[in-house]
Amino acid sequence: MKRLRQAVGETQAQSAQAIGVSRANLAQWETGKYLPSVHNARRLDEHLRAESLLVRLVVAARSRGPRRQSADTRANTAETAGSLTTVFHQVGEAMVSYLVRDADGRPHGWRHNLQNDKHPTALGTAYGIRALLEVGEPYVDLGALGESLLAMQAPQGGWMSRSGSNRPEATAAALDALFRMGTTLSADDGLAMLDESLDDFARTRPYLLSSALQTARRLRPDSALVDRLVDDLLAARLRFDGVPLWPEKVESGLFQPEPSVAHTARAVVALRGVGHNRDRDDIRVASDTAIDWLVDRIHPDDGVTEELIRPTPDGEGTTRVFVRHFTSALVVQALSGVPDVPASRIHSALNTLWSRYNREISLWAWGNGDLPVWMTMDSVIALRSAALALAASPVSPPGD
Repeated sequence: MKRLRQAVGETQAQSAQAIGVSRANLAQWETGKYLPSVHNARRLDEHLRAESLLVRLVVAARSRGPRRQSADTRANTAETAGSLTTVFHQVGEAMVSYLVRDADGRPHGWRHNLQNDKHPTALGTAYGIRALLEVGEPYVDLGALGESLLAMQAPQGGWMSRSGSNRPEATAAALDALFRMGTTLSADDGLAMLDESLDDFARTRPYLLSSALQTARRLRPDSALVDRLVDDLLAARLRFDGVPLWPEKVESGLFQPEPSVAHTARAVVALRGVGHNRDRDDIRVASDTAIDWLVDRIHPDDGVTEELIRPTPDGEGTTRVFVRHFTSALVVQALSGVPDVPASRIHSALNTLWSRYNREISLWAWGNGDLPVWMTMDSVIALRSAALALAASPVSPPGD
């Protein structure tokens, strides 16, 4: 792809603009971090006059599932990597089996809780798309899902809850999914929608700030919104025994707040990506301090629940949204690839992560039987991060 782009004398930004995706998307395709969808490969083919070469390469790469590997290939693949590949293949099939489709059989989206009978949501659909991108998007038309997700957009822009309340996490997730798979939305339009979704309440919640920061960074790493979100996220820390860490919330009148492993890990993930593009000591110090605390912290890494209370659009009442965080998946994402982090610490979090994996349905589930789509998304993101960071580690399911 890089050779073809250079042959026509274009920069990454120029080629990305020509097919309607972000420069960051195209850069990740060129480095092999992610594969473009077949739809985007076809657009690149036409633009770069590649005579279907890119489409053939993408289709071939996506077809290399574990069931198509030869015995020699499997023999030369590490046992853990092969096992994880099998899990990812099974997760992809399971995710597609829970897709809600329209009357014509076209994929419409996912419910937030996969086993309930409600309509698909923007947040559930965005998380489902991201999960499929991580495991290899098997057996589903992502273009149709992208159109469905765009159709869920609120008239005033952005994505909201069913009650109509402001949901910056929904807007952030939807934009992240759309820009990862390729969209006709411009980065400026996406940043404007994301900025509009943020309010004073969002600035008191590290979860919302971290989610918005990760998406803003993807859309345009050098944007003013990224700088503002970094400042807001750093300001959302409290001192615990003199150590600045992230709690669940930063509001006046809190009684004995505690540092949150889940929120601190999520903030580290968001800030680590920003640090590559900015020479800011405060980002490095904040991340290093939080990482040291996460490494030394002894805890189960299971999950925590957060309550978001927002005013209704008419200002006459409030809406309550309960958000649960899968702590172990966030810890793995935060610590994977960090120099000098003991492998045992990551393995401990991985063990907790795998304890919630249901082999019968190939998805992650809570003990009460709920199947939140985001839990599987966070888990496969974590496993991919760990697989890249740990060359010989028990990333695969225990017992394999």
